[in-house]
Amino acid sequence: MKTDYAGLGLEKLYDLEIERAVMGTLMFDPAVAKRLGPSLKPEFFYSESIRVMFVALRSLMAKGMDADLLLVTQELRTMGCLEKAGGPYGVTMVAGGVANRVFVDNHVHVLYELYLRRRMLAGLYKRMREVGDLTQDVFEVIMGVQKDVEEVLERSPLRSNLQDMKSVMKKTCDRIMDRVSRSVNGVTGIPTGIPELDRMTGGWQPGNLIFTAGRPAMGKTQLGLKFAMEAASRGYHVLLFTLEMMSEEVGERLLLMRTPGLYAKVKGGRVTQQELDELFRQARELDNCPLLVDDKAYLGIDQLCAEARMVHSRYRVDLVVVDYLQLLGVTERAGRNREQEVAECSRKLKTLARSLECPVIVASQLNRQVEQTFNQRPELKHLRESGAIEQDADMVLMLCRSERDRRKSGLILAKNRHGEASKPNSCIELELF
Repeated sequence: MKTDYAGLGLEKLYDLEIERAVMGTLMFDPAVAKRLGPSLKPEFFYSESIRVMFVALRSLMAKGMDADLLLVTQELRTMGCLEKAGGPYGVTMVAGGVANRVFVDNHVHVLYELYLRRRMLAGLYKRMREVGDLTQDVFEVIMGVQKDVEEVLERSPLRSNLQDMKSVMKKTCDRIMDRVSRSVNGVTGIPTGIPELDRMTGGWQPGNLIFTAGRPAMGKTQLGLKFAMEAASRGYHVLLFTLEMMSEEVGERLLLMRTPGLYAKVKGGRVTQQELDELFRQARELDNCPLLVDDKAYLGIDQLCAEARMVHSRYRVDLVVVDYLQLLGVTERAGRNREQEVAECSRKLKTLARSLECPVIVASQLNRQVEQTFNQRPELKHLRESGAIEQDADMVLMLCRSERDRRKSGLILAKNRHGEASKPNSCIELELF
């Protein structure tokens, strides 16, 4: 039974364009259908015609067949539901509504949220009448509300994440064996390029979110590029999002990392022909480096995550580097402050790391309070705008000045969820420039 949403003034509890886009993509792309189909339910679709198309698609998948426009049409005919779907023309119109696959996960999320709202509204509509009926036991009404919520959660695709201990232990043992097989001198992940950091962390691990924090001009960007270049030089596929620099600026920095003696000369435009030849030779060596650069000046967190997933599905991504957190855009919502927005970015980046099963390294700013401390040594409390960074991060690396040589940079491993952190008053000395 459908609730009269229009009568309640809540006509936006369904979105036919989103439903067409999701269904069209499922029919167009078998890979998407295999990935998302099992977690979708027919009732997620408000439109009856699109709902029966999805039932037909699931029927085909249950038979081990990939679904397309013609096969879905034929299955609807076999089921006797072709007219409910609007006939062959109706199926063709929906199949033509294919959305960019980059955004299909976002579309499914909207689809599911609208379904939850419809379910809750239908339950509340019923309970509102019961509340007004004084013959009803009020505690039974309350239990009914609780039951409605439990039923909605029962149908949630999140339930598919529940696993028994046998499957958990199997995956755990597989993970340990994989780590043992990949271990080189104690480094089981992607090498950082800094031996002391490799010793403490075992390298960048899959699913980890790592923040590199520092004040302006301390070398956050350079450190991120160092990590990216180290991984790419070893054959790992790296995706770099740089919101502060253009791609050619990134290229120049990467080139100068390989020719550090020419840094000042290139910056001043005073290089000899021989030095130019060396620069161009190094540039040719970088031509086939497995490093992809996105230099959009404005990038929303949802767009970044969608693009990373798209690239991963096409090419594979072993490491994501983001420069930097505070420049990422978020959807503005009334009543939210900047700290809450940065917290949203942090949480979504952690989710991205887990879903891609690769490390994500994110540069972040420290607040000015660190400059007012006695030795200007940063701590976790100096992370700018969000305590959520400390909560979400598996590791937090902080740039400072070396205790022994103030002209050099120092690196503090302030948090390491899975191992050893830096001792008080110690840091790893770095040569970044």
